[in-house]
Amino acid sequence: MRKSNKPKNNPSDSLLQRVRSTRGWPMAMLVVVILAGLHAFRIDLSADPVVSWLVGDRILGNALIVILLVGLWIGYLQLREPHLMENARMRLFLLAIVVAVAVLGKSVDLLAPYLVRPDQAAYLVPVAMGAGLATIFVGAEVGLTLAILLAFWAGLGDSINAVAVLAAFGSGTAAVFRCAHLRRLSDLPLAGLEIGLFGMLLHGGAGLVVQGVESFNPLMMVWSGLNGIISVLVMFGALPLAEIITQRTNPLGLVELLNPTSPLLLMLREQAAGTYHHSIMVADLAESAARAVGADPLLTKVGGYYHDIGKMKRPQFFIENQPDGVNPHNEISPSMSKMILTSHIKEGIELAHEYGLREDITQFISQHHGTSVIRFFYQKALKEGKATEQSMSDYRYDSELPKTKETAIVMLADVVEAASHSLQDPAQLKETVRRAIRTPLEDDQLIESPLTLRDLEQIERGFFATLRAMRHDRSGSYPAQPENKKTNWKF
Repeated sequence: MRKSNKPKNNPSDSLLQRVRSTRGWPMAMLVVVILAGLHAFRIDLSADPVVSWLVGDRILGNALIVILLVGLWIGYLQLREPHLMENARMRLFLLAIVVAVAVLGKSVDLLAPYLVRPDQAAYLVPVAMGAGLATIFVGAEVGLTLAILLAFWAGLGDSINAVAVLAAFGSGTAAVFRCAHLRRLSDLPLAGLEIGLFGMLLHGGAGLVVQGVESFNPLMMVWSGLNGIISVLVMFGALPLAEIITQRTNPLGLVELLNPTSPLLLMLREQAAGTYHHSIMVADLAESAARAVGADPLLTKVGGYYHDIGKMKRPQFFIENQPDGVNPHNEISPSMSKMILTSHIKEGIELAHEYGLREDITQFISQHHGTSVIRFFYQKALKEGKATEQSMSDYRYDSELPKTKETAIVMLADVVEAASHSLQDPAQLKETVRRAIRTPLEDDQLIESPLTLRDLEQIERGFFATLRAMRHDRSGSYPAQPENKKTNWKF
């Protein structure tokens, strides 16, 4: 990540305000109606350009199909992904994908006389681009539903082109599967080839069924194959804009953030070595738990790496950075200790913004403590007569509660990793993990997260298995060599 000292102004902010104020979807449906009209006419770019409308029933039919398809898609997302529909950025992003694919598809249609035959233009609509972007930044399920929507959209025109619909659906589905596991830049060329090949094969099968052997033209399959490559190229170029709109980091960027030589991790290792190793442990715990409950393991691991970067400002005030036992908290009041500890949240967010981290990473910084109590210094203040039972709120973190599975998992991993350090008897590991998870649960720190009690059980098992592997004692694993046993080795 490159360091930037300029204030971050997101170009999408003003539009976001309008999306929020109208709840998003009335504006979305207005855009859909406009796009339906766009699909309902063709422009003949001959010597004398003429705007020629389709026959009236086809205008109505195209518009009705588009509006109903988008309406059903939105309704499905409201049912399956209600938290997603409450996010103005995600609504704007998904709407932008639909608009972009529609505009690109119409552009191909208008340029068809100069590039390809008009009947070939439908096979160049970049459905795979839209499905791939939705998969990368939102999820595979949303990407697949969008692939279905855009595939039907690609086949609209004078009549529904069944071959184009199936070829576009094949390319879009292949894009979902490939982009769901995109991790390296070198994966993109292969992804383009696979998406194109899948589209070609489905085009061939559909063409033989719909058109028959005599009418089928195998050369038309080339355009479906080319569509996959073009879609991946356009998708790659659109990644920066998609990150700005969604404030999410693409998988390639997440993998880059895990590199130990990335600027912030280098600083953390040099300035707060104890925190660095603690963060690695938290990331490993959180990653295994994320896999167990269907959360994003890559994002969760990155969140574990970066959740405590704010401790670099005053590393000596955190116990993991006190190897010599010198504790500066012994010289200050409990209230001052509380202020110093809680400040690492604000300072971490500022540092993350300074280095250009997106909101999907900064949320781990702002939410990993929630509003939990700093119990050690609260108890210390009680003993010194500087606090009462009613003043516990003065010793709470003033930050956000976890709102996603990923941030909640990192909160739990942070608590469990810290608790495991004070464990004397390895036989008590399972009970220690259970108590550590129960503490934030009973303190209402997880009430805004989508984690269920079943998820917590799976997370507990995942933490226990990972910690047991980390703490495994190799002594006694092998039989001791008898002292008087003869050997041929000479020393």
